[in-house]
This record gives sequence, structure tokens and C-alpha cells, in this order.
Amino acid sequence: MCRHWIKASFAQKIRSLLKAGRFALIGFVTTLPLASAHRATAAESVELSSGVQPGDVAKVDAVLEVAGVLKFKNKEEIKTLPTVVAARFAYEERQLGVEGERSSVRIYRTAEANVEVNKKPAKSALRAADTIVLARAGEGAPEMLSPYTRLTADELELIQIPGNSLLVEGLLPGHEVEVGGSWKHDDALVCGLLNLDAVSAADVQSTLGEVVDGAARIEMKGTVSGAIGGVSTEFEIAGRYKFDVKERRVTWLALLLKEKRSIGHVEPGLEVQARVQMLIAPTTEPKELTEVGEEAIAALGNENALLISYDSPSGRFGFEHERRWHVMSDREGVLSLRLVDRGELVAQCNVTAVSLSDPDKRPTLAQFQADVRRSLDKNFGQFVRVSESSNSNGHVVLRAEAIGTVEEIEIAWVYYLVQSTEGRQVVLAFTCEQGLLERMGDADQAIIGSLRFTEPAATAAQPTLAPTVR
Repeated sequence: MCRHWIKASFAQKIRSLLKAGRFALIGFVTTLPLASAHRATAAESVELSSGVQPGDVAKVDAVLEVAGVLKFKNKEEIKTLPTVVAARFAYEERQLGVEGERSSVRIYRTAEANVEVNKKPAKSALRAADTIVLARAGEGAPEMLSPYTRLTADELELIQIPGNSLLVEGLLPGHEVEVGGSWKHDDALVCGLLNLDAVSAADVQSTLGEVVDGAARIEMKGTVSGAIGGVSTEFEIAGRYKFDVKERRVTWLALLLKEKRSIGHVEPGLEVQARVQMLIAPTTEPKELTEVGEEAIAALGNENALLISYDSPSGRFGFEHERRWHVMSDREGVLSLRLVDRGELVAQCNVTAVSLSDPDKRPTLAQFQADVRRSLDKNFGQFVRVSESSNSNGHVVLRAEAIGTVEEIEIAWVYYLVQSTEGRQVVLAFTCEQGLLERMGDADQAIIGSLRFTEPAATAAQPTLAPTVR
């Protein structure tokens, strides 16, 4: 498990796995009975349209199992690691009345996963402070965030399971269907149910099997080709769900999923089989959801609310970052991140925390420039711009942007030195091909602007500003 794109600590490797929460947080395939072959002999039909309205509250219980392998490249070989996930979730969810979209607010009572990669166990769970979550369906995977704090990547990937309860009512055709009748699901719904970024081809349809004791039993099956983070993936889907004719809502969903995903720049490939089962029942609104006001719900339209919180395991610093950034490793005093945009590796960032032996002798901007130029050595071309400012936490920020060449490729480097008044320092080196600089945009700004120091500094040597190249 030492391939560069696999996370260095085991918790971060679990994050790669649970990206399978994007990945599918899909479960371990056992034999799941599909719809009965029985069909009514006489023409019989039922209205399959949802009666769920804004303000309605439901209690949701879900279980997830995953079994299969992670795939990664080791030099020229493809290596595999056996993987098993068992997760469970319990929450109340209130439908929101935002016009033109499906959205909800939920409070998690339980959200935890037991994960085993290569026979090494670990656990993942939500922090208590993050139990209130907003969800909104849009293009691709549903958008999920906390209105009160920033989710960590682990937390986001834990709760973003396939078959999101926000979307299950969308499985209904919205009209009367005869027993034995079928309808095709549109690509946008399939995309959201599987947490995909895009669907290239899909053939997924449902069939009304029978109506027994006021419950319509419906079978779903099909295949999907799509992409997650620009990486191609393929699904085989088989499942069942029940529709309560009187309550006019889906009350149970079971999915069998098989996924084959290619290896990406920041994620392992996958070959997994999975099972998701979900129970949904109307309930009264708990006090915690009643207290979630319009100001908190407005976070759904706030880009800053989508930022991810990261704290270095060393406990020396933390920051917030765009969801395009992915932590690759955090070991031996160096944190490494990669920025992937629509499947393409755009930039890399290395972060090193150090402290001055004498806090009164902090580097000047000119000294910082000299250090950057010396570190780039023969690759250095020229400085584009340099500046000195402060971030939202009051820390001094020195910035030096340079361009040069590496093996005849034009490269842009943006170095930052963030300093506290106590003599603590973090050096950040962003590296990007010159032609991709526009796509990187201001993805460095959230990191620099939010960077914080989290415990007393330990004396360390001055950092070496080694250039980072793709």
C-alpha cells in the first residue's frame, strides 16, 4: 500500500476506499431475491406518483456492505488489495421546499463504517458536531454539506452512499402503470443514485411486479457506463423497492451493484460487489431539525460551505480546501495534495511545517525569494510576481510566483511562507504546468486564506524548498 496515490496513513487509505462512498459505498453482494415472477392475470394498474411534500419528515435506516478489491499500479504491475466494508446509517430527514430542486436537511443518529483493507481493520464515523447535514440533488452526485462547520473528506465520503434517500422518490414514473408495465430511468437520476459525475450510456428500467396488501413491488435492473472524477466506471444494477399505495411514498429499497472502475490519478481502481438496503418511514420532526433555520439552509447556495476541512495528523496546522484537492500522503513532515479537474491532473501542492529557533528573526520577502530561486536551481526562469499580505487568521503570508522549465515543459511554481507571531511557519509549494494554470485558478487561495496553526511549535530546521514536478 505504498503507491504514491494511496494515502500514507491507514486512515487516509480508508479515505481512498470510502471515496467509494463516492465510489459507491456499495455493498457486499449476497443473494437478494428479486421481484416475484407472479403477475396478475387480469389488467390491474396503480398510480405510481409520489405524495412526498416539502416539510415531510422521514426516518431512514440504511445498511451497506462492500466486498471486492482495490486496484493500483506498482511500477508496471497491477496490484490488488482485498477490501470489505460494513456500514450503517440512521437519520431523520425533512424535505425542503426549495423551488426547482430536491433538497433536504437531515440529522444523523448513526453514521459509521467498519473497513478492512488487506486484512487491516479501521473505523470511520461522523463527529458529533457534524450530525446536521444538508443535501441537494443536482448534476452528478448529490451535494452534501454541514451548515455549521466544514465536513472532512472522510465524513463526506462516509455519508455519500449510493441510493441516496433524497432521490428514491425519483424512481417513480409519476403516472398510472399496469402490473407488468415498465419505465426507463433518465440518466440524471441514475447519475445521482450512483454518485457519478457523468453518465455516458445507461439502460436502467423498473417494472411493476405486483401489488400486495397495499404495497406495489417494483423490480429495477440495468447497466451504466459513466465517470467519477474523470475516471471511467461500469455498473451492473439489480434491485427492488416498495411503494406504499396509501402513503404514496417509497418505503424500502434494496440494490445490488457490481462496479468496475479504472485507476485514476488520486483513486485506486475498483472491482466490487455491493448491497445497499434502506427503510424509509414517515415520522414526526425532531427538535433538532425544527431548529435548523433559513440562514443555515442558505448554506446550500454558498460555495464556501462546500470547502473541506483538513487537519494534519501531526497536529501542527490545518486549513480548508476545494473538493478538487485530494490528500495523497501526510508523513515525514510533508503533506502532499493533488488537484484533479474533470479527470485531469492539474496541480500538486506540498506543505511543510517548521518553526524558527528565533521568532524575532523571521525571513523577509527578499530572503524568501532567494530561497525559492535557490531551490529551483537550473529550472528557474523568472519571478512573475511577489507579495506580502496576511490571511484571515492574522498570519503573515509571503508569496513568490515563478516560471521555468523542467525537461522542456513550462512550469509555474507558486510558493507561500505563512508565519505566525510565535515563530511558527508553513511552507507551501504549488506546482502546475503553465498551460494548466488557468484551470488551477484560485484553488490555492482557500488553503492559504484559512491556514491555521494548531499546537505549540517544536524547534525545527529551516525548510528545504525542493521544487515539485508532475
